[in-house]
Amino acid sequence: MHQKADHRVPVLIVGGSLVGLSMSVFLGRLGVRHMLVERHSGTSVHPRGRGNNVRTMELFRVAGIEPDIKAAASLLAENHGILQTPTLVGDAGEWLFKHIDPGGGLARFSPTSWCLCSQNDLEPVLLDNARELGGDLRYHHQMESF
Repeated sequence: MHQKADHRVPVLIVGGSLVGLSMSVFLGRLGVRHMLVERHSGTSVHPRGRGNNVRTMELFRVAGIEPDIKAAASLLAENHGILQTPTLVGDAGEWLFKHIDPGGGLARFSPTSWCLCSQNDLEPVLLDNARELGGDLRYHHQMESF
């Protein structure tokens, strides 16, 4: 028999992917008690999203986790562009751009830069930091009513 639980917290985050985990990190830094529920059993095992723009990296820098993210991104450190292709065979692809910041012009506006870090590498970093900051993260849980 499935038992329903009644939990009360100031903030409930439903979904433990990039946005939910980031929210948990930011709330944890502010000392806001919260619970995150995610129906999957853990973080993503697929590389899905991988481009983290400058503003996102600025927020992660303020949260103190930029070095951890850059370490997790080391696998893609030498990748600088995005190729869109319908197949991995042949030369059918088209470069959307070959360099994210040619000439390094963004350095004039921000102390950080774009970071290519696959979702399956980024989520564990966010998860570890969210837990260190006191987040109540519950995987394999689902919100059924509110």
